Amino acid sequence: MCAAILVGEKMASARNDHLMKQRSVIEFLTAKGCSAVVIHKRMKAVYGDACLTEGKVRKWAIFYRGEDPKETTVRDRKRPGRPVSATDTMHQQKVDEMIVANRRVKQKDIANALDISKERVHHIILVHLGYRKVSAKWVLRQLTVEMKAQRKTICTQLLERFTHDGEHFLKSIITGDESWVHHYDPESKMQSMQYRHKNSPAPKKFKVVASARKVLLTIFWDMEGIVHIEFLEQGTTINSEKYVSTLCALKGRLRRVRQDKVKDVVIQHDNTRPHTSRQTQCALQQLKLPTIPHPPYSPDLAPSDFFLFPLLKKHLKGNHYETDAEVEADVCSWCRSQTPKFFADGMRKLVQRWRLCIEHDGDYVEK
Repeated sequence: MCAAILVGEKMASARNDHLMKQRSVIEFLTAKGCSAVVIHKRMKAVYGDACLTEGKVRKWAIFYRGEDPKETTVRDRKRPGRPVSATDTMHQQKVDEMIVANRRVKQKDIANALDISKERVHHIILVHLGYRKVSAKWVLRQLTVEMKAQRKTICTQLLERFTHDGEHFLKSIITGDESWVHHYDPESKMQSMQYRHKNSPAPKKFKVVASARKVLLTIFWDMEGIVHIEFLEQGTTINSEKYVSTLCALKGRLRRVRQDKVKDVVIQHDNTRPHTSRQTQCALQQLKLPTIPHPPYSPDLAPSDFFLFPLLKKHLKGNHYETDAEVEADVCSWCRSQTPKFFADGMRKLVQRWRLCIEHDGDYVEK
């Protein structure tokens, strides 16, 4: 038994000596600047199967280089490498010049002209130059310099009044407008989206136009909700006489549902002919319904146009109605279902649009 212990101790001592020799070799070659892979290959040729593994050689090489093993990484260290040529300052300037010269220029045309890849052109445009390609927005008409100045002036006046009177000014505004409501208005592509598996056939949507049968809706509302709704009778048209009768009905409605604000109310409507005729102006004076100025061709500054009507018609899209009464009932039901907060939020957006119109020097406000 003692002999076996002595033999085991001798073998352990031999392994330690063998290990120390290999570690000495690793230390020596590391000092010479050899990489761990080269050191392992050279040691393998000498020690054969008794050689340390490549992983252990790498570990001891790191140790002898004086590095912290915890901070080592498998990623390559930064090195000069090939200099950047496709996205340098010169190419960025040339791409910018081509875009300024032609705002509709295609990326492949830029890539061919500068002899660089389309991917690098895309990177320069988005990352370095900060461009984005947007489509044009349809607007009512092209505003002249005078129209823009008028829009800016009116928005400045209204914003100053809001700054002075605060929320009380918004609460006094009753906005009104007219809009056609169809018996059938096809739903949009976004509304018809469906969940499908990737292998399922894509659904098809056929082009359908709105129905010819329609009803003209006239609506007045404020921050608390709907004040007055009426629908145009078949065979009649909106003219000054009809609009005056609507204003008379609105005045009577105000006495019933807004008793506390009848004296402070102001009307906000657009500049269509029935709204601005002499007969209408005289009726507004007799009914003691002052108005706030509204610039021409400005649906983006009318709360009914940019807020109420789009949401109402989104609700009506895709529904089929047989009679005018069904359309009218659904419109009234939807309006009654909205909370005062809904209408208050819509009116507060008007203040945001006044500010944006001023910032854009009177140009149209998109959102």
